[in-house]
Amino acid sequence: MRNNSFIKKHQTVILLFLSILVGLLVMRYILSDVGRVPKSDYKMLKNMSVEVQHEDGSVDNFQSYLFNFSSRKDHITMHLPLESEWKAEYQTINFFFYNSVVKAYYKDQLLVSYGENLKRHMIGHLKISIPVPLEAYGDEIRVEIDPQLDILEDNFDIPILMSRGTEFYYPMISQETTYPIFVMTLIGSFIGIIIFAFFFKTHVYASEGMWLFSLVFAITLWHLGNTGLAYLLFPREDLSAVCEYVGMYLLLPTAPLYASYETSRKVVREYLRVVGTIFLAFFLLCLILYIFPTGFQYTGHLRLVQTAQIVMVFSSMASLLFPGKKIKNNSDYILGYGLVFVAIFGILEQVRIILAGSITEKWPGFLQSFVTTGFSKILILLLIIVFITSYVFKVILIAQAGIEEKHLKYLAYTDRLTGLGNRQYLQDQLEVLDHSKKKDYAAIFMDINDLKLTNDLYGHESGDRLIQMVAEAIQDAMAEVEGFSGRNGGDEFVCIVFPASAVFEVENKIKEYLRNTKEKQNPPFPVSISMGSASYREVAEKLPMEKREHLTVSHVIRQADGKMYDDKYRMKKSRDQEISF
Repeated sequence: MRNNSFIKKHQTVILLFLSILVGLLVMRYILSDVGRVPKSDYKMLKNMSVEVQHEDGSVDNFQSYLFNFSSRKDHITMHLPLESEWKAEYQTINFFFYNSVVKAYYKDQLLVSYGENLKRHMIGHLKISIPVPLEAYGDEIRVEIDPQLDILEDNFDIPILMSRGTEFYYPMISQETTYPIFVMTLIGSFIGIIIFAFFFKTHVYASEGMWLFSLVFAITLWHLGNTGLAYLLFPREDLSAVCEYVGMYLLLPTAPLYASYETSRKVVREYLRVVGTIFLAFFLLCLILYIFPTGFQYTGHLRLVQTAQIVMVFSSMASLLFPGKKIKNNSDYILGYGLVFVAIFGILEQVRIILAGSITEKWPGFLQSFVTTGFSKILILLLIIVFITSYVFKVILIAQAGIEEKHLKYLAYTDRLTGLGNRQYLQDQLEVLDHSKKKDYAAIFMDINDLKLTNDLYGHESGDRLIQMVAEAIQDAMAEVEGFSGRNGGDEFVCIVFPASAVFEVENKIKEYLRNTKEKQNPPFPVSISMGSASYREVAEKLPMEKREHLTVSHVIRQADGKMYDDKYRMKKSRDQEISF
């Protein structure tokens, strides 16, 4: 019973996640089938050997791509054998290596060199592409590597032999599915940032949305740079490397600023916003220093930034997992349950990264498989899905609340019988008019004649119909002019017309509409109204100068009310004369 109630309570969330999962699986199947780089276009050079020579002269030997080193003073030599049957013109060996000087040789002939004269862009994944001479087939290519870091940042991937015409697609191999997803996410999040920034000050959900899409943009940009996929977007080394670090630095402010909108704890919210603002200023400063020729490098304090990133991400995740909300909605449940899975994959990815620089071919097979598993792709995709779906549900809830508020406001300000504004609506609008200091307007005060007689002789249904007929006449007359109208109560109606010169047109239209309605419907009860009008300037001219500044719309309506009674008196007198005659 408990399980059934849980499923019923969270049915929407469960169905949402299932539909997203099915959609991703279908997309993976389509993209992996249509967009996959054909296996016939490349060969994976698994039969490689590696020698790592340490500073003390000792050498570690490895017979696969799973190797490690322990110091930037180590010297790495990779031997990449090439079989004779692979012989073909214009082929290259491709792989990524992190922040190192890489030189490739055939025998003693230098084929290519990377990492010696890089621009000031920063550390990053070097995309190595070694041209293979024809005489090297049946022999080997030797690669000499001098690392610039003390540890291997991540596991080394298998080098791949491709033709020069297809080597551009090397970064996409085994990532054919995720690459288009991440590119679409990058473009979509950038567009989202622009849209929400435009509405930042006008919509309650826009500020949170802007920081959310900035966070998604930062994560996606970092992943594209970190995995080398950015080379498909920006073939230049400096731009590709910049992606990774811009994403990393942008993650510092966006994570806490977004999380600050999801917590109910005041102290936590203020902490996240203050820290996020400081890191936003830091990010903008670094970006400006990098753009201008100052010699600034993102990697100058890389470890410090990475430490700050871990602290910020942990703080943000903790505030999102424990927001302190007493009443939760679907948005909160999506965020809560989703982040549990995100945290699991995040822990797996951190463990993988820690072990990646240590696991070699000498370790058990399951650990070798573990460090080559792409938990980060699952982690980031899941994170993006959780954040965006949670936000969508939150916006839906805000929209529903707004609709309900408008409906309640409509009920509070609308006369149910006529559909016109009620007395409260009129009072609020008149107060707004007084504060606006507008002067070019006129007021019309109307009263239904013989409403009590109609109620007594023909019933209250007829009386209600008479009120509705007058209201319809007012709505029709006011449709093409600026102003507002409402039922003041009982048989009284008020119209405010801009400009004052349009008041006579409105009065005539009301009378004409009632005459036409009476002729068409031929009701058994009398249909007539008394009305009077007055303009602001008309009333002001009758007052001394010192009193004009205190003139309000109430004075104008009172003047119109007096004229309405004059009109009613004339109509009654005329009718009495007709009866007497």
